[in-house]
Amino acid sequence: MSRFLRNAALAALTVAAAGAFASAASAQSYNRLVVFGDSLSDNGNLYAATFNTQPTSPPFFQGRFSNGPVFTELLGFNAGRSAVGAPVTGSINYAYGGARTDSSAFPPGMRNQLLAYTSAGGTFGSNDLVSILGGANNIFQAVPAASVAQNPAGAIAPFAQAAAADINFIVNSVATAGAGTILVGNLPNLALTPQFNQGAGAPAAPLADFAGTTFNSALLSGLMTTAAARPGTNIILMDLYKIGPVLSANPTWFGLTNTTDACFNGVTVCAAPDTYLYWDGVHPTAAGHRLIAALAEDYLYYGDIGAQSTVQAETGFRQREDLLDLASESVSGRAAWQPGMQMTFGLLADSVETDARGPIAAAEAVGRGGRVGLDYVVSETFRFGVSGTFRTTDVEAGPMDFSVKSFAADLAVGWRSGDVFLNGAAGGSIDSYDNITRLTSLAPVLHTGQSSGHSLGARVQGGLWFDMGGIAVSPRAAVGIVSANVGGYIEHGPAAQYHYQERKMQAASGEISLRAEGGGDGMSFWVEGGYRDTFGDDSDAVRTGIAGNPAQILAREIDNPFGGSLMASAGVNAAIGPVTMTFGYRGRFGDDATSHVGAVTFRLPLQ
Repeated sequence: MSRFLRNAALAALTVAAAGAFASAASAQSYNRLVVFGDSLSDNGNLYAATFNTQPTSPPFFQGRFSNGPVFTELLGFNAGRSAVGAPVTGSINYAYGGARTDSSAFPPGMRNQLLAYTSAGGTFGSNDLVSILGGANNIFQAVPAASVAQNPAGAIAPFAQAAAADINFIVNSVATAGAGTILVGNLPNLALTPQFNQGAGAPAAPLADFAGTTFNSALLSGLMTTAAARPGTNIILMDLYKIGPVLSANPTWFGLTNTTDACFNGVTVCAAPDTYLYWDGVHPTAAGHRLIAALAEDYLYYGDIGAQSTVQAETGFRQREDLLDLASESVSGRAAWQPGMQMTFGLLADSVETDARGPIAAAEAVGRGGRVGLDYVVSETFRFGVSGTFRTTDVEAGPMDFSVKSFAADLAVGWRSGDVFLNGAAGGSIDSYDNITRLTSLAPVLHTGQSSGHSLGARVQGGLWFDMGGIAVSPRAAVGIVSANVGGYIEHGPAAQYHYQERKMQAASGEISLRAEGGGDGMSFWVEGGYRDTFGDDSDAVRTGIAGNPAQILAREIDNPFGGSLMASAGVNAAIGPVTMTFGYRGRFGDDATSHVGAVTFRLPLQ
C-alpha cells in the first residue's frame, strides 16, 4: 500500500510539473523546436491565415483545434507561428489544421511546409528538435469513397501508404539537412475517436483502423531505413496508437471520466472539458494534449530517464563489496587461532541511501539475508573458511523500483606470523533483478521488467599488530576489485518501451584503516576506521534504447557513488559456552552514498 501511495504521489507531481520538466530537460538537450504537421500540432497558423476565422474562437482556444494549448506547446519551447512571419532562426511552428502530408497549396501540405521553411532560409542543426506528425487528414478524406468501394481496404490502402511515404520523405529530408533529433508521431487508433466510435461514422470504424495501421506499418518500415542511412540524426517514433486503448480503458488514471464522446458537439460545450479526452470528433481536449506531451517526454528523454537503471548495477556492486568485507573480517582479528573446525551461521541487514546525481534520482535500499559456512583452522598460522549467503534487497530509486535476490559463495584465507598478517577473500554472486517497475512520464502508467546478473570480486588485506597495554592496534591496508554485471532487458508497457543494454560495473579500490581490539577471553570488542577509494574504474556507460523503434541507443556515463568512502566498523564477541556470538556493524560514507551493514554471527565448534 505504501508503494502504491508513493507511486500515486509521484504520478500527480509528474502530471502537474510536466511543463517545468520539459523546460529543464530541453535546456540540457535541445536548443529549439521546429514543427511540421496538422491540427494536432497547429498553434494558430490556420487561424491567422484565415483572418481569425478558422476555427471559431471561442469555443476553440485562440485558434487551436482544442480548448487549450496543443502538445507541441507543452514541450518547453515558445515556437512562433510561421503564418505571422516568425523568424526561422528560433523555435517555429509550420503546422496547419487540415493539412495533408503532400504538396497541397492550402492548407499547406506538410511537404510544402518543409519547402516554405527552407525557402525562407531555415536550416537544421545538431541540437534541433523537429516534430513531425500527420497523415490523418489523408485518411479522413479517403474514407467516404473507400467505404462504398467494392474492396474498401484495397481502395484506402494506397492513400495510407502514400501518406506514410510523404512523412518518410520529410523525415529523410530533415535528417539529411542535419537535424539532431526528429520526433515522429504515428497515427492513434482512429476507430476510438467520436467520429468513428458511434453514430453514422461507426460502420467506417474498422476501415479507419485498417487505414491507420497500414499507415503506421509503412511509416515504421521507412523510418527504420532512414535511421540506418542517417546515423547522425536520432529519429524517435512516438507510438500514439499503442497508448490509445490504455487511455480509453482506464480514464480515471488520468483524471478523466469520458474517453468516447466529444466535449464540443458543434453547438454546446460540456460542463467539465478537463474530464473529457476528446474536444470534438477527432481532436483531443487540452487535458488530452497534456497526456500526449507527457508521452512525448517519455520518448524524448529516454537516455536520461533510462540512466536511472544504473542503480541496479550499483546495488550488485555494493553488495559484492559488502560480502568480501564480511568474509575478510573472519580472518582479520587478533585472537589466537585454535586448530579445528567451526560451523558459522548468522543474519545480516543493510541499508543504503544514494544521493541524486544529474539525471539519477536519489535512491534508498533495504536488505536482509542469512549466511552459513565452515571455518577451518589448520594451524596457529593458517586458516580458511567458505560461506554461502542468501540476500534479498528492495530498492526505491526515484521513478524506478526493483528487488534483488542474490545467492553468493565466498572463500576467505588467512595467514599470520607473529604480529604480521595477510588475508584474502574472493567470491561471486548470482543476482536476480525482479519486480522492476518504472513510473513513466505518462503517470500513473507503470512499466515492468526483470533481469538477471552476476558479480565477482576479490580482496587482499595485510597489516601489523601492536600491543599497547591491553589494547591491540593494527594499521592495515587492502586492495580489491569487484565486477557486477546486469543483463539487458526490455521493459513492458504502453509508453516508450525502454530497452536497457547489458551493463558491467567494474572498479578496483584501495583502503587504509586502523583497528583496535580489547577485552578478555569471555568478551572482546573492536573498532576500526579507514578510507577507501577507487583507483581504476572500467565501468560501462548506461545505454538505453527503445524497443522496436528507430531511436538510437544513447549512453550516459555515471560515476561510482561510493568513490571516496570513509569506513567505520565496530563489534563485540561474546562466548556463551562453546558458542561464540558476534555482533558487528560496518558503515560506509561515500561521496554520494551512505550504507550501513549489521550482522550477528554464531560460531559452533565441530568435534
